[in-house]
Amino acid sequence: MKKTRFFYSKIFLLLPFLFLTIISYGQESLIKNGDTWSYFDQGYLKNDWFLKKDFSTWKSGSTPIGYGDRIIITKINFGSNKKNKEITKYFSKEIYIKENANYKGYEFKLRRDDGAIIYVNGKELYRDNMPEGHITSLTRSENVVEGVNEDKFYTKLFDNSIFKKGKNIISIEIHQCNAASSDCIFSLELIAHTDPNILTKVIKEQLETKNKLEAKIDVLNYKFLLKNSLTQLEIYKSTNQNLKFLFFFMCCLLVVVVAIGLIFYLRYKKNYIDIENTVKELKNEILDKEKEMISLSTQLLYYNQYLKEIKADLSFAKTENTNKTLKDTIKQIEYILENDNEWELLKQHFNAVYANFYDNLLIKFPTLTETELRHCMFIKLHMQTKEIARILNVDPRSVQTSRYRIKKKLALNEEQDLRNYLIELQ
Repeated sequence: MKKTRFFYSKIFLLLPFLFLTIISYGQESLIKNGDTWSYFDQGYLKNDWFLKKDFSTWKSGSTPIGYGDRIIITKINFGSNKKNKEITKYFSKEIYIKENANYKGYEFKLRRDDGAIIYVNGKELYRDNMPEGHITSLTRSENVVEGVNEDKFYTKLFDNSIFKKGKNIISIEIHQCNAASSDCIFSLELIAHTDPNILTKVIKEQLETKNKLEAKIDVLNYKFLLKNSLTQLEIYKSTNQNLKFLFFFMCCLLVVVVAIGLIFYLRYKKNYIDIENTVKELKNEILDKEKEMISLSTQLLYYNQYLKEIKADLSFAKTENTNKTLKDTIKQIEYILENDNEWELLKQHFNAVYANFYDNLLIKFPTLTETELRHCMFIKLHMQTKEIARILNVDPRSVQTSRYRIKKKLALNEEQDLRNYLIELQ
């Protein structure tokens, strides 16, 4: 019985060790709390300071770095005025990713008081507790960090594309919420994960971020529609009141004298002309929008062609050992291309701008093929041979050959220019 109890007591003591071993498996700490960072605390830097690569002139110290808190290891300067402290402090550190490192994702653990922006190799990675839009050295964080939140590490996951093999520079700026802030705290831990399951968490976090952004867009759209509706309602109310008053006033004046009625008739005629001018302006605006849509549709055709090229490259690289992610990517590209309706959209916008030119050309020359009709449309849009070849995925010489066939079908002689003919064609 004693041996059995002793055996179970040993297992019980080993359980915490086994638990910690399981947790640490598949990950490596690249940056720890307490590591040394370079920092700048002598005023403000330029807004593009994170493009800097040499930090040898900066001071250095161990994290947590800051001022005004008991947990601070490296104390930094906050400026010359306690009541008007500098808003932003700057930190930087170099890390090296081994060539044989098989990292699947990275986990950032950030302690910041108040807000922070993290840059990797000169590009913003993410921001925390900071407003959207352009950031300067005087931009303040969104909220004040107080109490237990000052000791909290905020976690963020990313895939392995954020770092390159070899030297990488992490640049961080900490922003205060107000110039009278009592403390500033910065520390960062960076964990590299080799377990592929981390990608599931990365995707989940990215989806949550995407959903938050979509929710913000929905709120902004709702506010815009609400404001627009209220504005329209006020206009309708005002118009209704004006019409009632005008009707009553005209009735009274018509009873008194015909001449006054004539004056109001002339005023009405003037209003009618103004309305016609307004309608004309609106039609012109619609026409301009259709032209913009033509440009956008053309760009989409470029992007679709680019997708086809990417798909071809991926398909060429596909082997029996190709991972599932690559196969899924190819399937997604195929789905996008199969559901492509950009040609039809471009045709609709083109007809709207050029008075059914596409359909009229087909009626006048029914032997033209769909590809030749598209070719005529691009010529009408003043597109060059290389641009047309790019969209139609053909050799530029094939474009020249197609033009020769189109001229024959349009019964044009060699001296007649196809471009001028299509531009002048109504």
